[in-house]
Parts: sequence; C-alpha cells; structure tokens
Amino acid sequence: MARKGRGRRRYRRIKTEPDRERSLGSGLDEIGFDPLVRRIVVGSARDAYWRPKHPTPRGAYYDQSTGRIVVEFENGSTFTVPGRSLEGLVEASEAHLAEVELLGETGLHWESLDVDHEIGLMITGIYGTPSFMAQSATRAMELHTKKQANDFAAWARAVAVYLSYGLPYKDEIGWEHYHITAYEVGCAALVAMGQAHEFVGGAKPRRFPERPEPPPRWDDISTAVIYVADQNGELRFRKLDRRVLSLKADDRDNVPVANIAAANGAGPACAAFNACAVLEALGLTQAGCWTKAAETVLWRYNPSEWNLHFASDTRFIRAAFDAAANVPDDIRSQIDAIVTAADEETGVVRTPNGEHSDKSDLPPDAAAMPPETPSDPRSMAEDFRRHRLDVLFYRRWRLSDGWLSADEAKSALEIHHDDLASSMRKAVMGWLYPSQPLLAL
Repeated sequence: MARKGRGRRRYRRIKTEPDRERSLGSGLDEIGFDPLVRRIVVGSARDAYWRPKHPTPRGAYYDQSTGRIVVEFENGSTFTVPGRSLEGLVEASEAHLAEVELLGETGLHWESLDVDHEIGLMITGIYGTPSFMAQSATRAMELHTKKQANDFAAWARAVAVYLSYGLPYKDEIGWEHYHITAYEVGCAALVAMGQAHEFVGGAKPRRFPERPEPPPRWDDISTAVIYVADQNGELRFRKLDRRVLSLKADDRDNVPVANIAAANGAGPACAAFNACAVLEALGLTQAGCWTKAAETVLWRYNPSEWNLHFASDTRFIRAAFDAAANVPDDIRSQIDAIVTAADEETGVVRTPNGEHSDKSDLPPDAAAMPPETPSDPRSMAEDFRRHRLDVLFYRRWRLSDGWLSADEAKSALEIHHDDLASSMRKAVMGWLYPSQPLLAL
C-alpha cells in the first residue's frame, strides 16, 4: 500500500468490519459504498487485506532491463513487480525508480518521490489505493483491447475457423442464424471479419476472404465467440459454490469438471477442446485461467451461474458517470427522439432532466397526465422504447472507450442481449430522465 512519511499526505484505506464480506475486485467496500448486491464473494475483509508473511528482505534494486523492482530475501528467494505499476511511480523516470531502498523489514521507499510501499501488500497484488487500482484495471483493459485490435491477424484465423464450424450451414445457402441471437452474432462476426457476405437470414461465404479495414473490435468478436460456444454447449459455466470434483469422480449430475479456473473476477467454466483453443487465441484464457481482459468481456454475457453484479464495480460506476455527463450531440438527439416519440404514442409528454441537460425546447414544468389507456398497450410501448434505447447502446457504447463516434461504430458489432450495455442504459437513462423511472428498468 502506498504511504507517506510523517507530516505528509497519507494514502489511507477505510477499514471494514472483520466479518463483512467484500466483492472480488470491486473496490467499493474501501470507498464506503455498500451495494444491495455483491459480486463474487471472497470471504471477509480480514481475508482480503491479509498480508502474507515473507522472509526478511536483504536488499532491493531496480532492474532497468525489465523495468521491474526486485526484492531479495535472506533465504535466497526474490520478488519482482513492474515498477511503473505502483502508485506514485507510474510516470517516474529511470533514475527515480533506481532510488528504491528498504524501509525497515516490511517496506520499500523512494526518497525523491516521497513514496512508500509495503512488501506484503505488493505480494498480494495491491499496488495502491482502491481508486488507483480501479484506474489501473481500466487502463490495462484499454491497452489490451488496442493491442488485440492491432494483432487482428493473430486471432482472426482461429475465430473464423471456429465460427465456420460452429454455425448452422447449408451448402446452397451458407450460414443460417434461424433468428437465434448467438447465431445472429456469429454470422455478423464472419461478415465483419471479411469471411462472408450478409444476406437476410444469415451469411454467405466469400470465395476470396478479404481483410476488413478497419478490423472489427476484438471485444465484440470475443463476445460473439462466447455467445456461440455457450449456445452449442461447448462452454459451460460452473457455479461458484460447487465442490471441486476429482477427474475420477462419478459425476452423477452430468456437470463436467471445470478446465478453466476462476480468476480475475470470473468464475469457473468447462470448455470443449475447440472452444479452449479459440479462447486462448483471443487472449481470454491463459494457462487454464481467465485473463484480466476476459473479465469485462464476460460482463457482457453475464453468466447466471456466477451471479455477477458488475453494476457495483467502481469501473462501471465511473463509466456510467462519464457516459451520462458526456453524451455526444448526435446520440443525445437520438435518445430524445426515442423518448419523445414513445411518449407521443402513449399520450404522455415529459421533459428531460433540466438540471442535467439544456437540450429540451419544452418548458421545465411541462407535463401532461396520461389518458385513459389500457395497461397492455402502455406496457408494450414502454418495452419497445427500452428496446430501442438498448439497441443504441449496443451500437454506440463500449466500456473501454465510452461513446463511439459514427466512424468507430462501423467496426463494432450490434450484439443484442449485451447485459453490460443494457445495464449502462439503465444507469444513464436514470440520470438523464429521473422523472421517468420506467426508462431505467
């Protein structure tokens, strides 16, 4: 944990009660946020902040060739950590990083930068305050997304082969989606990757595949693969509370042993051989575990077996504030058009939140009582309005980038039932239209 010296500013962690459960990776317990629901639970706060015992350190130095801080212990073991992954050292120069020195038997100190870190916390993966850790996770996600987009050739073939065999196919037609969401997304992915032409009902293979410019988004293609794999039974998510079964056990309830371990905020899963290969090619799994980049991709599918409540994650909350406060004019006009059109259809006139928006031509006190209408038509109109808003978020919003421009949206897939985008729609509409709670359902 980063600390300051006496009389200087300190990074402090808000303590929680010993028996209080905390959510894995959310960081909200530390900033005083107490959500109604939790994500993956890992014991108690006492367990989460447990500092492992380590041997007595003998020395510490900065390895310029690897960019890592190296701590040597008296028993001959070593511990290394990327120097610029620590709070206070992100933008430090090589000379400043090289000033590392031991601080007693438990910490490291950088005199010029006035930064301290505890060795025990670094060993557990805590490199700073909760807000810094959340920002680091967001930066890592953005960098990984950009890297994978640049490495299109590295994963494109594996994905194309997997989807080609995973989608329903007829020789005289091509791939058909039968209006099943997973297959619709899979066909759209093949079209976006330059492997097929789109037609009503599916996708027809190109005789000569072409590399698309720009290439499709890595996170969208990854989500499409997860949709298809689950639809075909090649990716099965395991409940977190299930006992770990032996490979030789008689699995009477027909639930296979997980071969993808829970890690980085994602739960266990069992994947068939073909699914394992494409997930690894995409960088979603590594050494039999989910990678950090996979976590937010899996938010979009949101397996019910894991009981993920990512809306209480600091990354989601920060993205929601940013999305609501920085809605582009073209997207805001589409939102207002959807809300206004639906209100006219049901005979209701409302206004956007005057405190949050100045784009309404109606007076702040404009309101009209709804006419006597049957409840079913009204309910259908509200459902249709929410669906249209969801589609807008499916096309134009991503967690790693926020709102997409019209040009950026060309490389994005419109993935229906994207739970992350739908949750963001609820959060943003609740902020923009507080007088219309039905928009946030």
